[in-house]
Amino acid sequence: MLLATLSLAGEASLPAEARAGEVRPSPEESGGLSFLGTFSARAVTTDVVTTNPLVNGQVIGELGGTNSTTTGTEAGAYTEERVGAFFTYAPRLLDGRAALDAAFEVDFAFGDSSYGTGGNTGGAIGADSVNLQTRRLAGRFELLSKQTLVVGLQFVGDGVNDPSRSRLDDLVRSGGRLVFWGTEAAGVALYGKIGSPAAETLRYRVGGFTLYEQAFAAGDDVSLAVADLQLAPAHATRVGLHGWFLRDRAGGSAGLLGSGPASALSEMQGGPRLDFRASEDEVAPEVDVDVAWIGADLGYNAALDAGPVGVHGVVVGNVGKIYVADHGDIGVSGALVDVEGRWRFAPGEGSVARLEALYATGDEDGDSTYTGVLTANSWGIVGAVHATHGSYLLFPDPGAINRAISVVPDVSGKGAGLVAVSSSVGFDAVPNRLGVTVGVAHARDAAANALGTEFNGRVSGRPLPLLNVSAIGAGVGGTALPEAPWTMMLTLDWLVFG
Repeated sequence: MLLATLSLAGEASLPAEARAGEVRPSPEESGGLSFLGTFSARAVTTDVVTTNPLVNGQVIGELGGTNSTTTGTEAGAYTEERVGAFFTYAPRLLDGRAALDAAFEVDFAFGDSSYGTGGNTGGAIGADSVNLQTRRLAGRFELLSKQTLVVGLQFVGDGVNDPSRSRLDDLVRSGGRLVFWGTEAAGVALYGKIGSPAAETLRYRVGGFTLYEQAFAAGDDVSLAVADLQLAPAHATRVGLHGWFLRDRAGGSAGLLGSGPASALSEMQGGPRLDFRASEDEVAPEVDVDVAWIGADLGYNAALDAGPVGVHGVVVGNVGKIYVADHGDIGVSGALVDVEGRWRFAPGEGSVARLEALYATGDEDGDSTYTGVLTANSWGIVGAVHATHGSYLLFPDPGAINRAISVVPDVSGKGAGLVAVSSSVGFDAVPNRLGVTVGVAHARDAAANALGTEFNGRVSGRPLPLLNVSAIGAGVGGTALPEAPWTMMLTLDWLVFG
């Protein structure tokens, strides 16, 4: 398992193209080739260490879990880098009604390796590594006015917004907030809307994706179907209804570390690891799953476009069956509620006070019924992204490159449930040029056992347009780790388009 994590790291970032939603030109309007580039680098000092040298520098998942990470008495340091390239080609002959989307990524830790093959490496002397990773590769077709069909490898969110044509707030503050689904998958999705941007009345998404295709002639695959609807009943108000269904017939064996709620993959990423063995000497049985998520969300000015105050909340329940060979069926019934409010109290995009509360049901034993939450983290590498908490160690840092490690990486709380509260206050001393943010976050499981409390701070500057530089510090207390985890880092993020 530890060897496999070498190729799994560096998948935690949110859709980079969404960060440019307000400034990026539309290739469909102009035709031809459009490019978006992202450059991120960070120098980190931390007491988080790995106990296995094979995963030093590239690791994801639960801090203190099966990924070999823990905390030590001495600090370590590293520097890492990521470059993403997003291309869209819209032939002028088709007048912008069809386009090809492609995205590629290279990331590594400085000095990690050279003259090799594989993702997430290539920063040592000499470089010369084969390390290009494909993140998107899809055709985009405008079938009718405001109806877009996307076919191929694409980002899959958990709401109506097309990730490659939306702002970041549109994704993390609508639908399921990427808490359940926020990853790449190959399939077909249809996005549509009715009304003008100023008077939009309805949006929708329907789609189907093949998550794992194993033997072509056997019914041992994992597939996902999605249907989402969003209404605009009043000014700045959005109401969404959501249904997603996953059919898993892989027996828990898909992927490098297995798949599903009984897999090592799920455990490594902080999801449940349901054990249906009568004793430790038995071989784990095959596990198939049918699970549906039914949810609703409500937002008022969630992106702070129409005033200084915004709120968004979502309620999602998951129901279904887990089919365990020679054991019988296990029912699934769990739920999650997440509510966030924000107030822009002064000029500048960083002058925002924020408060978020999240509750997810938990499960005690999972023998007859699993009453916790399931997310895409049980099936894919960073399959879901909890991104709005403002934390760096207690919950997953959405800006992480190769070391995406946190105390609570999945909202299921390892199947035991989660009660979380997070808050932050930021102020731009120079609007949109220089700002400071302080934050706090606390987490417990559904049985009220404390998981940790984080305090953090960030000073950010923008010396050039679309270039952000930040100094960040964070520490977490109240964990079961040998030492309290802490980190300090300098980050640089640059957005390039043309």
